[in-house]
Amino acid sequence: MQTKKRLTKAPLVMSVLHLRFSETPSLNPINEETLKHLHERMIKEGFQEKIESEANIIDVVFDPQKKQMKHSQLNKKRILFRSAGEKNIIEILDTSIILKTTDYSSFEDFYGMFNRALKGCLDVLDGFDSSLLKSVGLRYIDLIAPANGASLNELISNDVLPPTLNMIDGNKHIQGATLKVIETKLGQVLSVNFEELRAIENKIHKVLPDNLMEQDPKCGLVIAGQQEWLNVTSGTYGLLDVDHTHYFDSSPLFDVNLVKNAALELYQHSNDVFWNLITEKAKNNWGMEIINVEQ
Repeated sequence: MQTKKRLTKAPLVMSVLHLRFSETPSLNPINEETLKHLHERMIKEGFQEKIESEANIIDVVFDPQKKQMKHSQLNKKRILFRSAGEKNIIEILDTSIILKTTDYSSFEDFYGMFNRALKGCLDVLDGFDSSLLKSVGLRYIDLIAPANGASLNELISNDVLPPTLNMIDGNKHIQGATLKVIETKLGQVLSVNFEELRAIENKIHKVLPDNLMEQDPKCGLVIAGQQEWLNVTSGTYGLLDVDHTHYFDSSPLFDVNLVKNAALELYQHSNDVFWNLITEKAKNNWGMEIINVEQ
């Protein structure tokens, strides 16, 4: 039996798992008969609502040759399947599958949900099992809202806080941000983005980074608010965005075990980053506890 840490009042807002692969012809475009079968399968996996949408997709990937982040922007049609309660949604495009949740309980449950949807796609979509793996990414967004008299720098490490510039008398904070990108091992890139935002009338006004804001209102997810969001006791609050990606070497043939092993390693690194960036006061305020887990 192993133990792990968890928070009873976790600041986690959204979790995202993003799998990229080579283009699948049966998805470009998907025909009505295949879409019907896919919908039937997704209903069995707990994603009952089918949504067809078109969106301007902004993708940020690491260019291994140039050793820098690269942005791309494409307008694409996508099929989405959302669960009852509107807290989980799976997004399927011709070169990627993305799972988003605002109801995260553990990595095991989160990945299990993704894996069931992935196997559903493999069973229904012709040629999907012959596509090539490109990358898998895991992303966590935490909203750090100081409460009960705490300030932001009492909850989050100075390693990610933007400079205060207190040498300028009477300055008024508008916005601050820091970004750190590192290679955790060959083929794995971790970015930690922290956005410091001004609390307006002691309330938070932004809960997600700009590139995670859903453009189509019919594809949104419910985010359960917290009482602390209405009574921020600091002038500022923060959005912690930990994004970790594994790039598959030499584009291997699709293999669910390769995806699972890579995602598990991403989780372990991301988990270590989170626990080392929050303070002891934050752990106490958010109710850290040690639980037993099966190996």
